[in-house]
Amino acid sequence: MKKIILILSLVLTMGMVGCSSKGSNEYKDVPVSQIQKAIESSSDLVEQSMPYEISNFDYFNDVQDKITEGFIIKAAINLRLEDVIVIKTEDPDAIYTTLENYKEDMIVRPFGDGYGAEENADYSANTIIEKKGNYVYLISAKNATNIEKTILSVISK
Repeated sequence: MKKIILILSLVLTMGMVGCSSKGSNEYKDVPVSQIQKAIESSSDLVEQSMPYEISNFDYFNDVQDKITEGFIIKAAINLRLEDVIVIKTEDPDAIYTTLENYKEDMIVRPFGDGYGAEENADYSANTIIEKKGNYVYLISAKNATNIEKTILSVISK
């Protein structure tokens, strides 16, 4: 009887360890430049956009030491909303919080009421912020769900 209990507890322990480690293995370790190329080569960006290195944005200075690499794609015209931010990090929670603050400060406040174009209010309201493994991203654009699918197709195993 003791042997059966011991074997059963070992099986359950191994099963729990296997399930808990699954989340970290769901995503590949790819450079963000590969994600950026996939987004730019898709037809999902509708505005004339400008790509930037994440280190060139002062907004992220407080978490710069937590960022492995990243990029921002923004509409070239300030009156249009098309922001795509992808950051690779070892501290996804800290970057997620920073992106939530970015959404409030840089998307909802200026564009939430439709500043620049009426559809900006919709894009602002439908902004996507997600953590996937070591990647954290924000998408506020017309084709946000398609852009997210592109990101996931690159990083998912």
